[in-house]
Amino acid sequence: MNSKQFETAKMCLKVVTPINIADGIVLGAKDYLYDSRRQKVYFLNLHQWHMFIYKHMLLEKYESYLANFRDKQSLLEWLRMQGYDIDDVRTVITSEALATVNLMDSERKKTLNDINRHIQQPDGSLYVPGSSIKGVFRTAILYSLLQKRQDIKVKYWRQIQEKISSNYFKPYRDFNKLISDLENELLHTLRLLDGNIRSNNAVCSAMRGLQVSDTYASRNMQTAILQKVDGGFDKFGKASPKKLPIFRECMLPEAELFFDVKIEKAVMNTIAINSVDDLLKATHSFFAAVTDLLQQAFGKEYQEAFQGVAAGNMFLGGNTGFLSKTLLAMLAPDKDTAKNTIKVLLDKSFKTHKHLLRDKIIAPRTLKCTNYNGKLMLMGVAEVRKV
Repeated sequence: MNSKQFETAKMCLKVVTPINIADGIVLGAKDYLYDSRRQKVYFLNLHQWHMFIYKHMLLEKYESYLANFRDKQSLLEWLRMQGYDIDDVRTVITSEALATVNLMDSERKKTLNDINRHIQQPDGSLYVPGSSIKGVFRTAILYSLLQKRQDIKVKYWRQIQEKISSNYFKPYRDFNKLISDLENELLHTLRLLDGNIRSNNAVCSAMRGLQVSDTYASRNMQTAILQKVDGGFDKFGKASPKKLPIFRECMLPEAELFFDVKIEKAVMNTIAINSVDDLLKATHSFFAAVTDLLQQAFGKEYQEAFQGVAAGNMFLGGNTGFLSKTLLAMLAPDKDTAKNTIKVLLDKSFKTHKHLLRDKIIAPRTLKCTNYNGKLMLMGVAEVRKV
């Protein structure tokens, strides 16, 4: 392999603020053991749990519990009523997580809401998929390219406004099609054997020149069950954070994971990426642009949430907000135009959220946060660097 044609690097991903990458598994209150006294959630190997139920002749009582479950009695309470406790079922517990916050701050409540688990390897260790990291890199590269192509920004912004103002606008179909066309125009830079570039052919995408591995398995990583908090404003313009009954298993600040990146220079230089350093520079630029936009709107009233965020260079995972995942605001000629267009788009997409009426300072109008260690934090901030 010619080292001049490729650059490989070992990378470190450091968690700056809590990160959740959902695996699609949502556990109800009867699917895990929640100990409010120890402030922990214990996750179960369902096969071994059912074997425990069968071995101790609890099947009939367990079926009755499931059939009559009304979110009033936790699975752990039921287990204790049968004469058993956490120590009796250690062999069926696969992992545990901190749970220092109870639903709606009621310390006496014995159940949490549904829990969105973090993605895991088959052996139960947590990881971050390479596809998730590459998706962040992709958006950052697009942002970097747009800074040099004012003509494309104007072209697509005009199309977006035309589509949104149409009576026949279908948010998911039309908006996604426009963004797909934008990506194809900027990223599909490779020529086929016949000398042509076909924008609708993925073979022509320069992103083929970037390989990102999954993070290496991280055993015994401490996680916590954290509650979603929407940072907004009251009618007087003061901070009014709202806790929502949505819980996520999150990787915690200071955790570090490692992954590998490989760049094929002859391919990636067609989109102005000649090195891993170029990739990190683009990533930080997009992160800084999004953070600056959020700070201008929320920074005065939500200073605490932004503490330490400058140490990061990417938003990653769930509950990081619309602006961190889309280039829409970056296509607009100015912030006010961006806000007015985005709130129309969101209002047509989510009619019950009243975006036209309530998105006054910024659209969307909420800062995506959580509480951890007694502090309000933005969700999903990470630092990626070469090792």
